[in-house]
Amino acid sequence: MSRTPSRRNSLFIVLLASVFLSANAAEPAPPDVALFMAKLDLAGAKIDQVRNITPGKGSNFQPSFVPDGTAVLFVSPRSGTANIYRYTIASGATSAVTQTKESLYSPTALADGSGFVAVRVVTADPYYGLEAHEPPLWRFGWDGKPIGALIDTKRAAYYAMVGEQQLAMFLVDDVAERNAHKAVLVHRTTGKVTLLTNKPGRSLGRTPDGKRATFVDQTDPKHWVIAAMGPDDAQPQVLVDTAVGKVDEPESARSQYFVWLPDGSMLMANGSKFFRWNGVKGSSFTPFADLGTLGGMIKNIAVSRDGTQLAFSVAMDRPSATQ
Repeated sequence: MSRTPSRRNSLFIVLLASVFLSANAAEPAPPDVALFMAKLDLAGAKIDQVRNITPGKGSNFQPSFVPDGTAVLFVSPRSGTANIYRYTIASGATSAVTQTKESLYSPTALADGSGFVAVRVVTADPYYGLEAHEPPLWRFGWDGKPIGALIDTKRAAYYAMVGEQQLAMFLVDDVAERNAHKAVLVHRTTGKVTLLTNKPGRSLGRTPDGKRATFVDQTDPKHWVIAAMGPDDAQPQVLVDTAVGKVDEPESARSQYFVWLPDGSMLMANGSKFFRWNGVKGSSFTPFADLGTLGGMIKNIAVSRDGTQLAFSVAMDRPSATQ
């Protein structure tokens, strides 16, 4: 990670949005990030009807489905700051859910249908750009208005709901330039904190039974794994090695993004390919679908509750100046 001043604010965008933005105008412009949807056919072992639902320039990322699968929430800075948008699948229409001056990230619809949760940045710190003073996880109504903090924990860049009372959270280090981030499991009522790992990846989730957090553990820099841990576990349980696209791929190209499927299996992206793990300990990810015509690298992934629809962001390759 760079330590130059021009990178300080962009680092938080890398953490939150997983897109490669830069604050230095002299550097190459960031790639466009498109949002795609597709049909997921587990029985037929295929992904088809792939379509770009945000054609054109700009960044669109961090998709998540509403509980009934009729719409996808996502983040876009098209208004000047990162706000939450809603894509209605039946009509193909996109509408703004929020219109705030502060930046919002990682929308997740609440199971009770009352609204959604998002990472809220009102006052950004000078190094990472993360919310400096207030807890960043906030509840919002469907009218786009903030209701209040979901939990008192500060400096969370990513999160995942683990049951009704627990949250898996990627916490950004509060000491500038140390970069000692960690992932924890926090109980909203009791305040109990369980350390998951001191070397987390960006993707978080929960096991199909809803009892444990799942996360990418990068403790061994040459051997990343997906692990699970609950509040009563003495240590994480390694589930599977992360998917590998090429044997000699650089660390920067390795995927950190996974999603559980309703049948207890898991999808993970690497480049423009999807790999699937059958959920059986001792087995590994195997190739599932190659979407090589996307034009870029798959990032954040979401699946509908019934397992029939996928949404994912793609950091589009930028053509060279000679093309």
